[in-house]
Parts: sequence; C-alpha cells; structure tokens
Amino acid sequence: MSRTLEPTLLSLLPTYSKDLPQPLLELASSLLTQSRHSAGTLKAEEEVARAYACAHIACERLKITLDLPPIQPRPPVQPRIYKRLYTHLDNVLPASAVGKSGRVRTPSSKLREPGIFGSGQRIPSRGTPTKEESLAKFRSSATAKGNSTPTRSTGKPPPLPVKKKGGGPISALPAWVRPTIRFMCRELDEERIGRTVLAGMQTIAAPHGKRTKDEWVNEHLTSLLAAVYFLVSSQLYVLEQGKELNDPKYIRMRKEILNALGQAQENVSVTGMDEDELWVGWADIKSRDVDGAVAKVVQNGWQKAEWFSGIKHLVNTKDAEAQDEDAEMEGGDDGDDSSFRGKLHLQRGDTMLQSRWDMTDEKREEYRLWKADVLRRIEDIERSRGSEIEVNSPT
Repeated sequence: MSRTLEPTLLSLLPTYSKDLPQPLLELASSLLTQSRHSAGTLKAEEEVARAYACAHIACERLKITLDLPPIQPRPPVQPRIYKRLYTHLDNVLPASAVGKSGRVRTPSSKLREPGIFGSGQRIPSRGTPTKEESLAKFRSSATAKGNSTPTRSTGKPPPLPVKKKGGGPISALPAWVRPTIRFMCRELDEERIGRTVLAGMQTIAAPHGKRTKDEWVNEHLTSLLAAVYFLVSSQLYVLEQGKELNDPKYIRMRKEILNALGQAQENVSVTGMDEDELWVGWADIKSRDVDGAVAKVVQNGWQKAEWFSGIKHLVNTKDAEAQDEDAEMEGGDDGDDSSFRGKLHLQRGDTMLQSRWDMTDEKREEYRLWKADVLRRIEDIERSRGSEIEVNSPT
C-alpha cells in the first residue's frame, strides 16, 4: 500500500530530489490503515482526500526527524473541507506511532533500525527505582508549594478548560444554529420570528432534546434551517398581507435568505470555540437545496406541528412591541409595582429571542380567574343535568 502513496508524498514534497525515506512511506501507510478504523465513516467529499491527508500528517510528523524540505500541500478538495478533515484525522490518529528513528513502531518491532543513529543495539533498560527515589519528586514539589516565593520549578501551569462539544453544553443542535438564526433575523429585520425558527429546528432536528436519527436531517442541517426560516417568514407574509406568495416574492425571499446564510460564517462566532469546532455540520447551499428542503418539510408534515401553528400570534406584533417599549420608557418612574414585575420578565434587547409569552404575575392571576370561571360553568352544567334526570325519573 505504501507504493500507492508515493505520488501523493512526492506532490507534497516537490523539491525532494532523493528517493522517499522508508520510514515516511511506512508511517503514511500505517496512518491510512489506522484512519479506516478510527475514522471509518467520512463524507463523500472528505473520503476523496483521506489518503492525501494521511500522507500530509506523516510528512508533518517526520519533517524534523528526516530533515524534509518545505511541505507544499495542494489538497484535492476545497480548503475549508480539507482543513476540517486534516484536523479530525490528526486528532484521532495516535502520535505515538513514531519512534525516535522515525520508523513506525508495532508490537513486533523489537530492535532499533540500524544505520540511522549508527547503532543497531538494543536500548538499555532502566533499573527499577527505589521507594525513596519514587517519592523524592513528590516531596520536592510539596516543599516548593510551601515556599511563598514563586520559582520556575513550582509545577506545570493549570490545564486549559475542556472545549465544548459541537452541539453546545445544553443543546442537541450544532453550536452554530442559534447564533446563525440570530444573525439572519437581524440581517433580514425579522427578529420577531427568531423563537419560532429555533422551535422549528429543535422540533425537527432535536426532538425531546436529543439529536434525531433521521439521516437526511443530519446531513442537510443548513438547508433545513433555510427552509424553516423561509416557511415561517412566508407564512407570516401571507397572514399579514392576506394574499398568496407569488413567484417573484418567493424568489426574492429565497435570495435574501441565501445571502444572509452566505455571510454567516464571516460574522458569527462563539466565545471559546474555534471555527472548525463551531461549524460542524455546516454546508454551503444553493437555491435548489432550499427548494428541496422546503419540499421535504412539507412532504413529512413537519410544518403541521405546534411550532408552526403559533405563527398567527406574531401577526402585527412588530409595531406593538415598539409601542410597548416606548410606553415603558415614558412611564419608567411611576413606581407601579406591577409595571416593575413586568419589566423583570423582559429580555435584553441584544438577545435573539424576544418572547411575549413569558408567564408574568399578571398572567398567572388572569389564568387563575379564567380557570375558576370555567370550573364554575362546568359545575352549573353538571348540576342542571342532574336536575333533569331527577325530573324525568319514574316516581
């Protein structure tokens, strides 16, 4: 298998005029074999570059040991895709597969490779340390901790915090979904639909807080987001304008959504996450991808769920929210306790989700009165039915 990697290695090292070192060929072949076990399932666009990435990793790991010339990668796929694949393989493939000699070590490799360091003898084994020798380093570190004067040998720096997973700490959705929805709503001036779009993505892609097993959904998350956003925005347009969506409006809305998504990767970021980690599951899409995703949502009836039916509550709420905000600014110092409690439930203006349906104290009181009235009516109906039965019963 190593012979089939020679052209790839030569393309990575175009200025290397000698025969390729055997350790480099063996490491590249070993990494390729290990990758089929450690990362057996790759996307089709990534599978094309698997061998190239393994050869690239082998060159990087042995460039100092073998004194290789500058590596000039020219991957067979898009740079963004290749960067993600290279990082993934470099993390999952063990770095301990290379010894000091540069040779790939296996359980059967017991002797050092002769010729590289001028000796083919075995490495002498270390003697078993005594109890005092084993405890000496711990005692010295404890003594250093007791000294108030910091020194260079006081110990290693504290480990860095573990990064969040791609889906975030509290969500089964990828980390880019929420900030991308926020960005799209801000760009398209439709912040009121943010909660509905997010609810649609959660219902379809992460029902009950767990990632769905639907393969199409998991492989087309970006297209699904565009389709959900389009369906919510178009339904709101139909309800407010009182007319169906014509073809020019359809095309214009789809183009605006694609433009917003096209700018997302340049404008969206999450603190503590690098780009490769943040954009797991993202894919560049076109008009036909949006059309296909919309058809898929309608075909599966996902728009019949509760998240979509709540769009009617958003009709003409944009102006009402602005008026409410102005009224609160004018009457902010009236000392009304109920007004103060209401403000406690308002969300910050720079957040994505602007909910008008939080359960405030006033709404709880309205619900209690409504419930008492309904129960009273039920009792009246049951009491009237009982009276009819008594009248009609034989004496």
